[in-house]
Amino acid sequence: MQKMIWLLIMFGIGNFHHAQNKKDTLQSWISGFSRLANPIYSEDGRWVAVRKRYDLTQDTLLVVDTKKPEVSAGSIDFNGETTFIKNEILVFGKGKAEFWNLKTNERKIYNHVKVANPLPLVGRYAILDQEANLSLYTNDHKMLQHINGVLEFPVSDRKEKLYVYRKNAKGYEIIDLSESVIKVLRSTNNTIKKMELSSSGKYLISTEIEEVLNRSQLILINTLNGKVNELPSINIEKDGYYKITEIQDGKALLVSLHSPERSENKIVDIWYGNDENLKTKKIGIPKNRYWLCKPDENKVQELPTDTYPVFASVNNDRYFLAFHPTKDHDYLTYEPQLKDIQIYDALLNSYRRIEDLKGINYGSAEIICSYNGKFLLGSEDGEKWTLLEIGSMTKSVIDNKLLQNPSFTMDGLYIFFESPRDLWRYEIKTKKLIALQVASGKSTKIRNARILKISDKWNFSVNTIDITKPLLIEVFDQPTTTKSYLIWKEGKQKEIIAPTENFVRNIVPDDQFKRFCFLEENYNRAPQLFLVSNGKQKKQLLTAESTTDKATLALKQEIFHYTTHNGMPLKGLLYYPVNFNPEKKYPMVVHIYQIQNGKSNQYLTPGYHNRDELDIRTLLEKGYFVLLPDTFVGTTGAGLSALDCVNKALDLVSSNPSIDMSKVGLIGHSFGGYETNFIATHSDRFATYISGAGLSDIIRSYFSYNNHFTGPLYWQYESGQFGMKSYTIDKSSYIKNNPILAVENVNAPILLWTGKQDENVPWDQTMEFFLGLRRYNKHVIALFYQNGRHALSASSDEKKDLHRKVLEWWDYFLKNKRNVPWIDKQ
Repeated sequence: MQKMIWLLIMFGIGNFHHAQNKKDTLQSWISGFSRLANPIYSEDGRWVAVRKRYDLTQDTLLVVDTKKPEVSAGSIDFNGETTFIKNEILVFGKGKAEFWNLKTNERKIYNHVKVANPLPLVGRYAILDQEANLSLYTNDHKMLQHINGVLEFPVSDRKEKLYVYRKNAKGYEIIDLSESVIKVLRSTNNTIKKMELSSSGKYLISTEIEEVLNRSQLILINTLNGKVNELPSINIEKDGYYKITEIQDGKALLVSLHSPERSENKIVDIWYGNDENLKTKKIGIPKNRYWLCKPDENKVQELPTDTYPVFASVNNDRYFLAFHPTKDHDYLTYEPQLKDIQIYDALLNSYRRIEDLKGINYGSAEIICSYNGKFLLGSEDGEKWTLLEIGSMTKSVIDNKLLQNPSFTMDGLYIFFESPRDLWRYEIKTKKLIALQVASGKSTKIRNARILKISDKWNFSVNTIDITKPLLIEVFDQPTTTKSYLIWKEGKQKEIIAPTENFVRNIVPDDQFKRFCFLEENYNRAPQLFLVSNGKQKKQLLTAESTTDKATLALKQEIFHYTTHNGMPLKGLLYYPVNFNPEKKYPMVVHIYQIQNGKSNQYLTPGYHNRDELDIRTLLEKGYFVLLPDTFVGTTGAGLSALDCVNKALDLVSSNPSIDMSKVGLIGHSFGGYETNFIATHSDRFATYISGAGLSDIIRSYFSYNNHFTGPLYWQYESGQFGMKSYTIDKSSYIKNNPILAVENVNAPILLWTGKQDENVPWDQTMEFFLGLRRYNKHVIALFYQNGRHALSASSDEKKDLHRKVLEWWDYFLKNKRNVPWIDKQ
């Protein structure tokens, strides 16, 4: 009689039981790989710096002289924030800073550094050491200033402005170090708790405590003229905090105070069925106050919250949004739909109602504001955009359902829209919408729009483009799956990157949009750094780096197509093992998580950075096929749809004689973990399974309170990933798609894992599935990582342990490599 495998592992740090040589071999393999990332330009475009990232060892910064592009001009061997200062570069990280003159090759190294602040526009930088001493240097290492006793971190725009505060014999002082001469901006007997710079850089904001009255006070210092404004003193709660939203780059400020009121520790916690804000059960009941501040006019006006408790900026110094944030919230969407929204007039102290708004790109409403504060965009039906002129309350519906991600021009005359079919422009005065013929029939994205969030909790933003500069447009052609990049200005366009099947990322223009550097890669091609200058053919930089992973050139991939029973066209990616021999048979690992075909042109490196415990490169090296089929939720429900999609994909690849269809494993994490759990209860095509942080009981989940999303989870099923109707309307689908109700049908060994700190998919969902499998004497091992969350941190011991265990599991059940103690233990 076959032995039944069952084991519950409660994993804690330090409890590793594995062969040391296997660990060393794996880590040695991983440490040999790197990838280029995050290029940046020097001001004159001569120098490019790019990060060389490793999974295990220290990152390296490579600097390229574009006049001698084949090899790097040198490197800095630690990871950190990087800034060019003319022909020099400053890198800071992990308590160390290095300043390197690229022309003279002179280097200056600073140790015991708390923070380094670059000031590239004035050719300076500042070093704050661990003893609270700050030194300001010129770019030729001459010390301009030195002060001690600096508290916390300097406040800087990382361009030209630098401020610090410290305690002296008389109290506290705020110091401006932006000029060559020290300037004291404020001296006070109050205790300074925090200092920050507004997003425009116009105001320095100091949070101070009046010790005698134990009250909090906000101080605004105009950085242009030194004028100080004291806002009214406020009794601030222990957990309270201020939020300051600039209006039109400092013309006015919306100051908000948020103080959550938590219920007292009583003998009973009462929950009400008509509660529209169950989030407060975890985070407390928010108490909000708002002030409109006009420092240049010495005016501060508190906005009334007795009728509508929440205010939000529309980038206008007179008008604001006022609303009940959870009014009529039924939890069928993640965030509430905005209902009974008012335009509040701070001058007349009056309200005017606008239509209820729904989301187009998100589950909750987006509001996009113009820079001049005259207009806002929202959607009344969740399909078309409505433009509202705030002062007159005049609205216009823009009659096109394909328009996405709008951006206003700075002058407020036009709105540009991305779409799956070309780039569009709407003229506000004439209400004329036209396709710009930039990319007819192709998807477009504006890559250099300025998006300024004006609310932490809502999808409200000021989206602008500067049409005095070219627009950088990404174009995607769905039929050929190619991307290209172009610049567009005043009806003229120029192609920067020709259509390519390669994955292009980190495209960085210089200030004049004449030079562009970017990274380009594919599954069988390591990332390469390119430069395009003045419309000429692209030039590769660091050519030596592209030869460091020659083995990737031999990798093989197939892309195949299939259709679900609902008629949805999908794709699958099939990767071939390294040193593939068509005369041999190989096992296969299948990974599932919704649509995956977008990964087809991404470079593969082994290591702990890979998500979902899918290390494709290592699996290929170990002699596995790897299959990534798309799954799509159809009318039958999430589980049955996934089963249909996977079966269709398996039917296609089963014709490949080199795949051993008796040695196929399935893996998924999160929603993919749920799909894996379900397929394990309904399929006999897999030799083993690995499921991470997956739901096992969707009915219990549907009716649960989720501590990660802080509320009921109805929305995840009715308007989220599961795409189902309500439980009452389609109860049979919930039953048919629920893994736990068919747990007795699992017929292959399964490895389950989760983090016990996971609040997204609670760890007891994994425990429930484990106990169901245990009840029916199934082959199961469950790993519960005590400190793990929904996804394990790439650098954590938990991640390294799981990575190793997953590879051992595949080898054990798909390659018959036995003698693995943690699996053998019965």
